[in-house]
Amino acid sequence: MKNVTYHGVALGGKIYSLRMAKRMSQEQLAAVLSISPAAISKWERNLSKPSIETLWALADFFECSIDELVGRTPIQVDKVGAYDEKKLRLAMIGDDLLKCSEISRAKGLLAMESYIPELKSGSKFLTFAIPYILNLFVKQMEVDEAFQFLKNYVTTLPETEQPEGNMVAAVLQKIFFGASTEILQELIASFIGIDYREKKGRMSEMLKYTRQEILNQYNDKKMYSDNTNLLEEFIHVGNFEIQSILRNLDNLTLTAALVGASGDVARAFMANLSDKMLYFIHEDMKQWNGTEEEILTAQKKVLELGNFCLKHNKA
Repeated sequence: MKNVTYHGVALGGKIYSLRMAKRMSQEQLAAVLSISPAAISKWERNLSKPSIETLWALADFFECSIDELVGRTPIQVDKVGAYDEKKLRLAMIGDDLLKCSEISRAKGLLAMESYIPELKSGSKFLTFAIPYILNLFVKQMEVDEAFQFLKNYVTTLPETEQPEGNMVAAVLQKIFFGASTEILQELIASFIGIDYREKKGRMSEMLKYTRQEILNQYNDKKMYSDNTNLLEEFIHVGNFEIQSILRNLDNLTLTAALVGASGDVARAFMANLSDKMLYFIHEDMKQWNGTEEEILTAQKKVLELGNFCLKHNKA
């Protein structure tokens, strides 16, 4: 049977890479799909291919589309370690809230409503909450009571949107009570996590560059030293394999590994990150101040993950 390949990468190799990225055996994946381990083995060796129904099941399990699974659409990784799109979205909403605080201090609370068209996060709840609270404020309702009403609305949001609603309600209430910028930054960080804390209030600054402008900054990047060349072979590795590695790296390891690598390697990995993830990793690399030993430890971890994909696709 002719091998099933897409853009030069065997489908079997992609299934293998995704399975290994989850640290699963063929038997474990077979149990999830309710099929025999022998079927998984044949797929990975390109001796047979999954049915369309099974491709759907594989795509659902590995949280990608069928197009992404078979290589027709590139995947841009939106999660690395502690960073993910949900937290980055909260960071952008937090930046909008800090701007609202700045406006209220300069022009008064009612001036916040004029800023709604300039909100960069696209938060529907924040767009609702500002005029809602201001309207109750104008009607001379007690602030605590008004915010209790707002918090009741948070409970009606879909579960995935409730963290956003809770943060908006809590920060707006602090703004109404005149809390300082430092207190607001700490409150926002407490809703997002420790990794965001060091970047509090800087999302808009990070987003001032386009994706290509950030990648271009690595065109002339040199390796940290002659010893930190462990990842140079990844220049010739496909996007799918790099994405499989990225899904299993924490941000600290990725940052240290790329700090030591050449610009070509850094671009190969960073080009597979989503926009907001790219901004965070780029910021981490700019601020990194570790040692060569830390770089080598991180690069060895990346290399270990990569070898699962590289060895299989060379087989």
